[in-house]
Amino acid sequence: MAEITVDTVLKVMIVDDEQLVRQGLRMTVDWEKHQMKVVADSANGLLGWESFLKHRPHIVITDIVMPEMDGIELAKRILRDYPETKILFLSCHRDFSFAKQGIQLGISDYIVKTNFDDAQMDDSLAKIRQELLLHKPEKTSATTPKDQDRTDNLLQTWLMEKKQSAAVQLKQHLDHDWKWMVSGGHLFHLFMNKAGDTGEKGLDLLEEVSQTFPLVCAEGILFLNNGQDSLFLCCGSDHIHACKTELLAMKLNKPWLHWRSEGAIQDASGWMKATEKMHRLRQIELQIELRSGIHKDDVLRAIDFIDQHLHLDIRAADLANRIGVSRSYFSTIFKEEVGCSLITFISDRKLKRAKDLLRLTDLRTDEVAEQVGIQDVKYFSKWFKKCVAQTPSLYRHQTK
Repeated sequence: MAEITVDTVLKVMIVDDEQLVRQGLRMTVDWEKHQMKVVADSANGLLGWESFLKHRPHIVITDIVMPEMDGIELAKRILRDYPETKILFLSCHRDFSFAKQGIQLGISDYIVKTNFDDAQMDDSLAKIRQELLLHKPEKTSATTPKDQDRTDNLLQTWLMEKKQSAAVQLKQHLDHDWKWMVSGGHLFHLFMNKAGDTGEKGLDLLEEVSQTFPLVCAEGILFLNNGQDSLFLCCGSDHIHACKTELLAMKLNKPWLHWRSEGAIQDASGWMKATEKMHRLRQIELQIELRSGIHKDDVLRAIDFIDQHLHLDIRAADLANRIGVSRSYFSTIFKEEVGCSLITFISDRKLKRAKDLLRLTDLRTDEVAEQVGIQDVKYFSKWFKKCVAQTPSLYRHQTK
């Protein structure tokens, strides 16, 4: 939660299955006196939870006994993921067990409706506002977005430039100050569509997310920027549920936001592999425009496997087994999405890899041939010349 000042207008949400109670509270309480504003009301706990995620109020006033989800369960959900929220129980029940449960949960106050009067509500709201004013966000060892430049550079140098020295430094972080990431942590790769799809030009993903993500400065949460439209959100095991919930809530207002995730990461090697894999999938997605997108995830995974194993003899049956579908079905959906047969696609990827290796490395022609799964260098040269109208050596000479 951002720091609250004396000028902050506090957002209030009311949850009660009696419409008259909700309307009565809206109309009779002097909200302006306490610098508060009712932003939403809901008829049960389940609707209240959805409304809470949408509006993120500072204060929740809720009945206890309600259909769908009661006030106790609603309070548990809110305080589990957003412990800085203040909750006021307002109930018809005098039973001390309800008050006791509320106290154990950490609610701010408990008012019995039959004893309710304006003075009691005023006292309760004044107390809650004072609690929020005195609340100071805890300083943690977490890295905030503004302090990320050096680490972001390491990540991008490793992923984009393939510098091993950057990978070594990242692993050192994972072995020491980022140990929480590799103890059952979760990794999200957030990205957005092309700028035109967002409806806004020059949108910066890190800035957009950090402005609305309530856990941005929490311990066990780390953002690693990977360019204007890509970032990695790392969270410890304690924050996984809250992060998933928050991302789904953000998606409602930011339909251009997308993500992939890998969970239960147990060691530095697993973190590095998961990060690299999600980065590769995104790069493939940007390079190859799939026609329908219906089978996007399966096809992207297949293409990633092809790219990582061009030195092998890749068969449709092998790819189908990895995805968990029949060979004939895989061949059909692959052609529907990519626009060509698997054999043609693999040949094109081999040619692209061969060109890159000839242009960017000093590997011998026979070594380049091995990298794309062709053991006979003479056959490789003939195949390359047929495709490019140049021998490998001439292509290298003209493109280096």
